Amino acid sequence: MKDHSINFLEFLQTFRRGELLREVDHQLAKVTDAMHETGGDGELTIKLPFKFNKAGQIECVPSIAAKPPKKPMGTGLYFLTDEGRLSRRDPNQMDIEDEIERRRAAE
Repeated sequence: MKDHSINFLEFLQTFRRGELLREVDHQLAKVTDAMHETGGDGELTIKLPFKFNKAGQIECVPSIAAKPPKKPMGTGLYFLTDEGRLSRRDPNQMDIEDEIERRRAAE
């Protein structure tokens, strides 16, 4: 009698005609691309839950979780106006255009 059993690698390769490997490869590329871009760490998790169905067959519905590193947003600097609103300009610092105009008016 011929042995039709498969090993783990064959299981991954043959699952739904390669669909699992294609999806894992896609998720791996997302993680490694983000790692290259951000310099951060990533993670790829593959879960293979097995259970018996009513017919006595073994079913598997894999789940793939990719955690690519996120690019940090960075810091934005703002100032408060006298009215309590945000501004990109420091209200306590003279604007260079105002200073040029003041010097021209003084001449």
